[in-house]
Amino acid sequence: MPLEEKSATRKETVRLVGAALVVAGLIAALHFTPLKHWLNEAQNLKARVDEYGWKADVVFVFGSMLGIALGVPRLALCGLAGVLFGFAEGFLVSQIGGVLGAYITFFVTRLLGPKEWVRRKLENSGALRSILGEPSIGTIFVARQMPVPGIVPNVLLGVLQTRHVTFLAGTFIGYLPSNIPVALAGSSMAKESLAKAIAQVSLSMVALGVFSALILVVRRKFKVQD
Repeated sequence: MPLEEKSATRKETVRLVGAALVVAGLIAALHFTPLKHWLNEAQNLKARVDEYGWKADVVFVFGSMLGIALGVPRLALCGLAGVLFGFAEGFLVSQIGGVLGAYITFFVTRLLGPKEWVRRKLENSGALRSILGEPSIGTIFVARQMPVPGIVPNVLLGVLQTRHVTFLAGTFIGYLPSNIPVALAGSSMAKESLAKAIAQVSLSMVALGVFSALILVVRRKFKVQD
């Protein structure tokens, strides 16, 4: 295995182990320490949200959409959605809100963005140019896996010759590898049963591992270096 691939694999392994330990520690704290009252509060809040039905979904989608457009971390909102709505519903509302929030930034940048400044930045950056020089669904997917704030690809793609449908499709697919595990982990936080919480967070770590392996393969295909 080439040195670069070994380094990338080590980084992904460390990230997976670190994420698993953090989430496992949080779950243990919520069940076995005075922080348990937070678990009760989360469960009560989830019950109140359930009472509003689809209205709560709409409010969360619009709130997260606007927040992400302004630079609020997407994964924090995704985890919150998992806590409030459970996995399936939480994933869905966070996915929709995330994509629409990114699209707002993309669209506003397309209209008002500093196009010449961004083009100069791309010319001086081999990595960015290789990924986003010719935007496609595949390159947008790869850009979404890069360790940069999500607003950066939104702005860059907004000033490039990126089709709206291409941006939306690439962003939707690009968010899946992170939104699915995070929504799973978030939903485990409000579980009354410790066994269910551990099972769900374990599943989220498995999903994260599978997606991380897929991302490594895609990054090698596009010859992306950290």
